[in-house]
Amino acid sequence: MRPAAFLFVLSSVAVAQAPLRWLDLDGDASRQVTVREVAGKYLGHPTTVLLPDDHTLLCVYPEGHGKGPIVLQRSDDAGRTWSEPLPVPANWATSKETPTIHRLVDPRDGTARLVLFSGLFPIRSSISEDDGATWTPLAPIGPPGAPFGGIVAMSSVIRLANGDYAAYFHDDGRFFSADGRRAQPVEFALYETRSSDGGLTWSGARELWRGSDLHLCEPGVIASPDGRRLAMLLRENSRRHNSHVMFSEDGAATWSAPVELPSSLTGDRHVGRHAPDGRLLVSFRDMAEGSPTLGDWVAWVGTFEDIVHRRDGQYRVRLSRNWRGVDCGYPGVEVLSDGTFVLTTYGHWRPGGAPFIRSVRVHLRELDDLAHAPPPVFTREPGTVHPTPRPLPWWRDRVAEDLALARKGGHRLVMLGDSITQSWRAGGRQVWGKYWEPRGAINLGVSGDRTQHVLWRLDHGLLDALASENNDVRCVVLMIGTNNSNGTDCTAAEIAFGIEAIVGRLRRGLPKAKVLLLAIFPRGERPDRQRDKNARASALAAAAFAGDDMVVCRDIGRVFVGEGGVISKKIMPDFLHLTPRGYELWAQCIVRDVDALMK
Repeated sequence: MRPAAFLFVLSSVAVAQAPLRWLDLDGDASRQVTVREVAGKYLGHPTTVLLPDDHTLLCVYPEGHGKGPIVLQRSDDAGRTWSEPLPVPANWATSKETPTIHRLVDPRDGTARLVLFSGLFPIRSSISEDDGATWTPLAPIGPPGAPFGGIVAMSSVIRLANGDYAAYFHDDGRFFSADGRRAQPVEFALYETRSSDGGLTWSGARELWRGSDLHLCEPGVIASPDGRRLAMLLRENSRRHNSHVMFSEDGAATWSAPVELPSSLTGDRHVGRHAPDGRLLVSFRDMAEGSPTLGDWVAWVGTFEDIVHRRDGQYRVRLSRNWRGVDCGYPGVEVLSDGTFVLTTYGHWRPGGAPFIRSVRVHLRELDDLAHAPPPVFTREPGTVHPTPRPLPWWRDRVAEDLALARKGGHRLVMLGDSITQSWRAGGRQVWGKYWEPRGAINLGVSGDRTQHVLWRLDHGLLDALASENNDVRCVVLMIGTNNSNGTDCTAAEIAFGIEAIVGRLRRGLPKAKVLLLAIFPRGERPDRQRDKNARASALAAAAFAGDDMVVCRDIGRVFVGEGGVISKKIMPDFLHLTPRGYELWAQCIVRDVDALMK
């Protein structure tokens, strides 16, 4: 179904506007409130609801990336402090995807209800009629016998002029029906469902838009200050375009065709509220190409008319730096009667740590004052160069064991890296005994380590131990970075910076030792983007030491791959870690270099 004809006309006349002002609140800890943080546990994707008393806030989120048991927390002081997780129905633990929470009022008798939604197939809801004290179990919504599913349900819910509610979600073909599957080419669709009884029951889903050239999703619907017009802000998931917007001026009966938004509003999961002065704040994950805050949690401040005319707006504000790729956002946005915004979301707010739930408080007049100060300089020290421990008991134990072994002494050769290096102790044990044990080697590979973890180990005793008089380290063999390359966690340049930082530490801490820097080994059965990223990172790191006689760079990856770049399970059973044969090839490739460097 294509959108119906639409009467709203976008102005083609440029409207004069002051340039967009960038602001940065990241370092202002006085604004930050930790809703919940658990070492080593992934907490993500929250939404919030503010009750009419202007001080009670509820927050729901999964323990996991979308899928996972739903947690409910409550604040009785407008988000300054939060309860521990509250009792919830047992089947909230079966949630398949990001939960959302909304407050609806039944137009028939004025009963207020909190409605929590959990998506994928089928979309389910849980209802509370006592401000969140008790809840019904999750149950499918939709007409009897005709459930439907979708993604990020419901990303927005609005009240219509007649008291009904319209709720919005999207799907990519996989979850709308029980037997759904993703078509080729992939098509995204936007849907609406309505309730006339305050969220007790919902209509069948109405398709608003469908397309394959644009991957529009996560609809965030915002009404104009007078309530006559609606804007639907949309994430563009193919990453080939900016975010988009659709409009309605007939109470959501019809919607315009999508049009592209400026970069200042490009991101994921837009949620907006109006301030008392009529200005609009929209919060989201920044995904604008070339943005200095790419992957961070940001807010946009402007007016509804700015969106209509696709202007840049007044302010672009970094709320919190996200330290791992683009894994943050999905904000709750609430505005108190005094104009204070309470913004709540998840992210990797500490380098190397698991994501947790954070709130940031801000008033627009504070942004107005901040706009008179000099503009911020958005420096982005990559997380790859920030020494970071891992909050895992086994990791701490392993690091302590390695440190004790380094202090024991007698080492002339160091093997430093992640699980591929660590497994010289496993699949490579016999090869280690043949090649490296006679050369006085120590294995300092730790499974799962990234560049920042190696830096932390070096800075917290390991480098000093290796430099002590009871060691005579002549050569360090370094191969690191593959764990930094997962998904969108790091760019090739960021990985290279981390590798360069490690080599720099080794050069300063062990000035007489030479470094054999190995390119990141190929991974994955066939060539892909991750392999390409690792190859670019390795080349960048090698180029940084081209003039350093104490650093020798080698790329031996070709010995692990066959025709067409295909990796055999005889070399890497999981297309990442090596078999004994793989370790033999590794040793054969570098033993001459090692011997030359150890002289």
